[in-house]
Amino acid sequence: MKILFEQKKPGRDRQEVRPVEIEIAGNPATVGALVDAVVRVCVADYNRRAASATGRTDLDAGQEHVPLPQEDIGDMAAAGRVSFGVVYDGRQQDPDKAVANALQSYEDGLFRIFLNGNPLGNASSSIEINEGDCLTVVRLTLLAGWHLYSLKR
Repeated sequence: MKILFEQKKPGRDRQEVRPVEIEIAGNPATVGALVDAVVRVCVADYNRRAASATGRTDLDAGQEHVPLPQEDIGDMAAAGRVSFGVVYDGRQQDPDKAVANALQSYEDGLFRIFLNGNPLGNASSSIEINEGDCLTVVRLTLLAGWHLYSLKR
């Protein structure tokens, strides 16, 4: 099933987020199953990129370089980091560990998930997801000094 996937990070100057179409296995019936499916797609993509970096000590050796368009550089600079999608260490990640970590992080409230703009409940909540639905993940961050501010009130 193909869905649109957005990942937003709070605190960035540029709030533009372009959804990316990803294909997940099956039709997840719960929030936990949806997290599992999306994490497995992301880990598989990472591992494909990591496999191309394995055993390379000099990433520039024999490499044809295609310059990034100025627009892409500006977009990445506005987000705070210009990168080229290179995985430098080439280590493969275990999908099962990544899923367990993502589910624990979701239960701990480190990120929220919205399906077509509606917040999803806990990991065992049932959901109905259809082809072309938009999944938004918002990583939550604590503000420095917030705890001290709330104690003074």
